Amino acid sequence: MLGIINFSYNWNNKLNCKFFTTLRLTNYNKYRTGLVYEIQLNNQSIKHARIVEIKVFPLDKINDFISGLDTGYNKEETIKIINRMYPETINNVDKSFMLILLETVK
Repeated sequence: MLGIINFSYNWNNKLNCKFFTTLRLTNYNKYRTGLVYEIQLNNQSIKHARIVEIKVFPLDKINDFISGLDTGYNKEETIKIINRMYPETINNVDKSFMLILLETVK
């Protein structure tokens, strides 16, 4: 069975691309290289994609390059977005995040 990766917003119009990224709280059980996922936008299926590569890093190591590609915003705005996405984690700076590269599959 496919896993699901749901997006609440099509940041930077990335979901329209063959390759796209997502920043997620580290979860080795859910996100694994080579697996195919159902990609949803607001709980509506839009396509399938395979995880090509995952880079793990602490949130304080995010930069404008990663932020710009993933969200279309700078580092500071992206960190605000992440804090809204994960309000249950009091201090996201101490958490590890995954930058996940996905490739759309047919």
